[in-house]
Amino acid sequence: MSNENHLDQEDPTWRKRMSMLTKRKKVIEIEKTLDEAFNQYYAERGLPVPDWKQKRDPDWWCEYLIFLGIEPDNP
Repeated sequence: MSNENHLDQEDPTWRKRMSMLTKRKKVIEIEKTLDEAFNQYYAERGLPVPDWKQKRDPDWWCEYLIFLGIEPDNP
């Protein structure tokens, strides 16, 4: 079986997931490069590195439900 025939028979779902993983990998590499560049820039100038990333709070939803008077454990 030739390579071309094999590629034509691949599962479209697999192709989509591999494409998503490849794109995610590129995004992670870009984020890493940007972090390194920011750290180097501020280190060269003797300045503290600003906190650029958004802090994620997984408990915000529970706190919001409590604020509304709804039990967070209630489905």
